[in-house]
Amino acid sequence: MPSRRAGASFFANYFLLYVSFGILVPYLQLYLKARGYTPSRIGVLLGIYALAGIAGPLFVSRLADSRTAYRALLFGSLAASAIAFVPLQLTTRFLVAAVLLALIGASYLSSAPLLDSAVSRILPDPARQYGRFRVAGSIGFIVISLVLQFGAPRFFGAGSGDAGRDPSLPILVAFCCAALCAAGAAVFLPRVPRSRPRPHAAESLRRANAFDMRFWAVIAVVFLGRFGMGAYYSFFSLYLKATFGGAAGVSLLWAIGSVAEIPPMWFSGRLIARWGLRAVLAVSLAAIMLRLGLFVVAPSLPVIALAQLLHAFTFGTFHTAAVSYVNAAIPAERRGLGMAIYNAVGIGCASFLASVAGGYIIEAHGYVALYLLYAAVPLAGIVLLFTKPLRAGIFDPWKPRPS
Repeated sequence: MPSRRAGASFFANYFLLYVSFGILVPYLQLYLKARGYTPSRIGVLLGIYALAGIAGPLFVSRLADSRTAYRALLFGSLAASAIAFVPLQLTTRFLVAAVLLALIGASYLSSAPLLDSAVSRILPDPARQYGRFRVAGSIGFIVISLVLQFGAPRFFGAGSGDAGRDPSLPILVAFCCAALCAAGAAVFLPRVPRSRPRPHAAESLRRANAFDMRFWAVIAVVFLGRFGMGAYYSFFSLYLKATFGGAAGVSLLWAIGSVAEIPPMWFSGRLIARWGLRAVLAVSLAAIMLRLGLFVVAPSLPVIALAQLLHAFTFGTFHTAAVSYVNAAIPAERRGLGMAIYNAVGIGCASFLASVAGGYIIEAHGYVALYLLYAAVPLAGIVLLFTKPLRAGIFDPWKPRPS
């Protein structure tokens, strides 16, 4: 395990980073609604935000790998996103908003892969230890969600925009403050060590085969799961407001999901050691299908709150298993690029397509069609997990390394 000082900096960085996520993820869609955009345009804008989050992390993470400048780039990404958010409040022109959201997506969505890469390069056994520190992000998300739900209803207009006041400016202020605090915490990260050359034949083979067909097959599995979850991340808050009105408890329901993800993240190393990555990913994909179906098959707040507990699998085990695969399959000196591909292609590209298509599906057919259609997509990922590209080979990161 790292030193106490290093561990404390990891906890602080994850906590503060995901405080900012706890503001932007649930409230960006409501922010855009408050600015007067229709669901189809919200879907396109969120898609542009996600699409920019593909190019930004790929470029920034390659730069971080080559110069091991993770702290400086993490600070810059967070500060730039806060600065770019400010002029968004000054316009309702769609094209201008699209450009600004592209800038925010390119900078802000680089922050998570940069932090994950830095932490994984410092930890002695990141495949097993990552989840123990990532839970601090979940705690940060929960804390800010509860604050927004109970502690500042007037500040956010009861979290809805239905209370007769425009909540967009408070959302902007809260996000900018959180992002700048997270940028400040990045300064205290330990310096990332440079990788030493390893002439061992097995390591040379691993380095040569890092981005092989199996890697891209795993990214495709992640893509299919995250496409299905795009209906949740892009439209869940809007769905709650459209279905249940001002009593929906947006922040509280998001917080339930974050609470549920903590135990599987904490014990992710043991779960993967016991069942293997393939089984963990398959269960996670099945949970995505069940969760999205429950949203519309029995649309009541108690059922939706119960469905939120499935976040333990749809994110808790799904994300940690995918990150464990990247940590096991990609050598340290290229891990920033591996994390960036995971975030950009597996998550960003899937989110872009899911957001753009989802907005038009909602306007044409409603939320029931959206969630049922997207619930079917992860099934293809389950099938892919058991195809030839993901069978064991010379280097098998599906099984944990011996202690």
